[in-house]
Amino acid sequence: MKKSWIALLIVFVAIVGIASQVAAQAAAPALSGDIRVGSWESGDALTFWNNAISSYEAANPNVKVTLEAIPQDYGTKMLAEFAAGNAPDVFMVGDGDAAHWQALGVTQDLAPYISGANGFDPNILYPNVEAFGQVAGSTYYLTKDYSPLVLYYNADEFKAAGVDVPTAKWTQADLLSAAQKLTLDANGKNATDPAFDATNIKQWGIQLPDGWGATDWSRGIMPIIYQGGGKLVADDGTKTDGFMNSDATVNALQWYVDLIKKNHVAPSKTDAASFAGADLFSGGQVAMLWTGIWPLASYKTGDSAIKFNFGTMSLPAGSAGNANVLCWSGFALYSQSQNKDVAWDFLKYMATGDGAKQLASYALTDVKSIVAEQGLETDQYAASVIADLANVKTIPEQTTPFWAQCGDKYFVQELDTVLEGDVAVKDAMTKASSEADACLTEQMAAATPAS
Repeated sequence: MKKSWIALLIVFVAIVGIASQVAAQAAAPALSGDIRVGSWESGDALTFWNNAISSYEAANPNVKVTLEAIPQDYGTKMLAEFAAGNAPDVFMVGDGDAAHWQALGVTQDLAPYISGANGFDPNILYPNVEAFGQVAGSTYYLTKDYSPLVLYYNADEFKAAGVDVPTAKWTQADLLSAAQKLTLDANGKNATDPAFDATNIKQWGIQLPDGWGATDWSRGIMPIIYQGGGKLVADDGTKTDGFMNSDATVNALQWYVDLIKKNHVAPSKTDAASFAGADLFSGGQVAMLWTGIWPLASYKTGDSAIKFNFGTMSLPAGSAGNANVLCWSGFALYSQSQNKDVAWDFLKYMATGDGAKQLASYALTDVKSIVAEQGLETDQYAASVIADLANVKTIPEQTTPFWAQCGDKYFVQELDTVLEGDVAVKDAMTKASSEADACLTEQMAAATPAS
């Protein structure tokens, strides 16, 4: 009798649960209306977008989603649409525009939507990646995709040099030591040999951002600054003095500069230019490469698939521990959208739902369950990339809408005088900080409404 009573109770609870779900679904109004979606992507990426949109429209037959692909001058055209009050309901944003567009008032605060009836549990996301969507104390963006910095290594060249391959416990000292043994001159002598000829190098130990012919990519250098305990700007984005020119930042940058100019284990911009844009890692001219995840697919299977054994590893630790940053893009909800309920639902679908699965076919997603389904946490090449997300720090672009025109402009300008000339790092960063702060003061004053 007791078992029968328990069985009846279980059936009753199940019926009540089903009834509650049906009632909730019946109470929720069906989504309807048209929305526009802005993206800078093109080519093969649009196939995944179109698949995602078709699936969404099938599940929401009263909704029409129009994708507006703007592969050229996306930012300029979006600014024009903002000014006209006619931007897409949902649109992509790059990390360099996140603070700027939020300051313009064109991006909707998403925090109430995330915690609302049609929200989601933020714990499904990687917290350090999710943080890139936070500006001015709230969440204005959800992640579309991203790439941290990755250390690639040529396992065959390591073996030939008798050097152990990188591990997650590597420090900057370990990287330098390995790079010295892996840097070879035309006579086969490595950089630890007193007879090493630094003017005639045939193989470098590592390629860094300056060795790509693009000194101005400060994002690639930023992990080194954080690894040394430095920063470039105050948390409130108002000044760089005491940060960009701090001892911690200067010492971190000195280590980076020394790899190129003193230790000769990394090609300079001039060195790289002599190869006319060739990929030095796939060509075997460098034993390690410090860049994003972008070339990984082609290194494995594409047209530029490399012909040697290679691996990937998280970035080494500095005096302040491990650190990494992201190159990031996200989704925004237009603050003047006339159909915000549908726009939010679609945005959530693309950032956390089945739409995110489509986009994860060609880029990293912020959704933990999708990453797990893809097997990336244990993948031979991606596992170290995913593990290093725990060490990701925010970037100056999140602190002020004027970072590109003030902070970054003078930082890379003065760092170039160190790399290409004889200016001391401390002097360069002191000058950069002074120029950056003058620019920030001017821009903040111009942006403050008159009382």
